[in-house]
Amino acid sequence: MATLTKEMQAQMLKKAGVSTEEDVQVSFDEIDNFGNRESLMEMFKNVADYNKMLGQKITLINDSLTAAIPFTRENLYLFCAYTGSGKSTVAANISYPLWKQGKKVLVVTNEETKQDVLFRIACLDKGYSFNEWKKGQMPQEMQRECLMLFPEISQYVKVLDVTWRDGLTTKIEGVKRALESIKGKDYSCVLIDYYQLIKDSLYDRDRTRYDVLNDLRIWLGQYIKGCEVPVCLFVQLYSVGKKGGVKDIDARIKECSAIVEPATVIIEVIPNFDEGTSDFVIHKDRFGVAGHRIVCPFEKGRYLKQISLKEQAERNLDKLVVDIKADK
Repeated sequence: MATLTKEMQAQMLKKAGVSTEEDVQVSFDEIDNFGNRESLMEMFKNVADYNKMLGQKITLINDSLTAAIPFTRENLYLFCAYTGSGKSTVAANISYPLWKQGKKVLVVTNEETKQDVLFRIACLDKGYSFNEWKKGQMPQEMQRECLMLFPEISQYVKVLDVTWRDGLTTKIEGVKRALESIKGKDYSCVLIDYYQLIKDSLYDRDRTRYDVLNDLRIWLGQYIKGCEVPVCLFVQLYSVGKKGGVKDIDARIKECSAIVEPATVIIEVIPNFDEGTSDFVIHKDRFGVAGHRIVCPFEKGRYLKQISLKEQAERNLDKLVVDIKADK
């Protein structure tokens, strides 16, 4: 039997992803050479690349959010909310302006059917209430108007739902392959709705949900570095009440809170049903606006641009007058 040399052993370990002693050796020259011409040129290039990335930002929902948060390639955006607070509505509001601009979007959803995704976007365009359709309260003529938009919307909004390939969107391997397939293509962004429903592995059925989600977290961190589009990941939260009053976002993320680590931006969506608004609370932002709260009016499924406190007070007064008249 042939004896393996040290070089052969090192190559085998490297191929298996195991670091060798040589991989972690650091010389004095490596440290002291920082600031030489080669390292300066590398930093200059990195600055130029960063500026180019910012220059390629695209629309994020409305003018207020677009101005506050650069929505651009090589970044992971987490949109967090608890059940029924608007994750799928946000996804539609991201897709809608990009469709209108002729930009392609990939939606990977285990939350809604493909027809629901397109119907939401059509309702945004027509100014109709998606919830009225889901409740069976939308007139047939209005439904037909929405359905007539399906061919146009589907040219730009591509949907993989839970029925695709017998549930491949719930498998980590299926999600990875879908995202890999659009690299280098003419897509503007990827939406995944939602994170915790990617819970299984095709090749290792004994893996726990946490292991699958943690694997996906690590992979997404690597994927975005070489990806030409932003990735939006929708994440389910525990409510503050269920977590004993804890407000820290990472403590309220279900299943695998470590997903915060590769994220560039983390936004919590908080609906205010009484005032007809939704708060977009920025918990993390490597672009520099963490801690901000953007309050957007919410009308028939659309998040409108932020309004002033005076405008909000006037809206509240108008709503109060309507409510009083309705009670008479």
